[in-house]
Amino acid sequence: MKPSRWISACLLIGLLPLVGCNRSPWVQTSDTDAALMALGSTVPAPEYGREFWQKQHDQKNDAWQQAVKLCRESILANYPNCLPVADIAQGDAQKRAAEERLKNAHSNEMMRRGYGYDAVRGLWFREADMIALRCIYTRLSPNSLTDFRATFGCPPGTKLPNGEK
Repeated sequence: MKPSRWISACLLIGLLPLVGCNRSPWVQTSDTDAALMALGSTVPAPEYGREFWQKQHDQKNDAWQQAVKLCRESILANYPNCLPVADIAQGDAQKRAAEERLKNAHSNEMMRRGYGYDAVRGLWFREADMIALRCIYTRLSPNSLTDFRATFGCPPGTKLPNGEK
């Protein structure tokens, strides 16, 4: 064998593993890859409908996260294969909103009754009683745009009424 062919043969054998690792982007490696590719199609893909995406959602896998991002943050939102993803994501948002409303129900009721929450003491006080005691309701972090916690600042020696949890 000539030296040039010997070198070519060695290079070819040495490069084969590298070529095998560098798959082309159009070669789909899994069902989820195919489903993600289908999101960009204007032709409905029944095999990647609501049942498929619900399973991905329940497993909380990367494909689900990518699908939500693709369908929410791109022109694909109204494509037929993105509609099941959007429905499931919207259901999640509604569920979180309902949980938040329940969590805030007590707080809303107390404020409706004229109480203010003292974050330092961890108690609710009737605002009218606190004003009568010359207590001032002030924010704990007045310069923060996201921290709305507050406390009643009262004159020294003020006896506070019993607060509610």
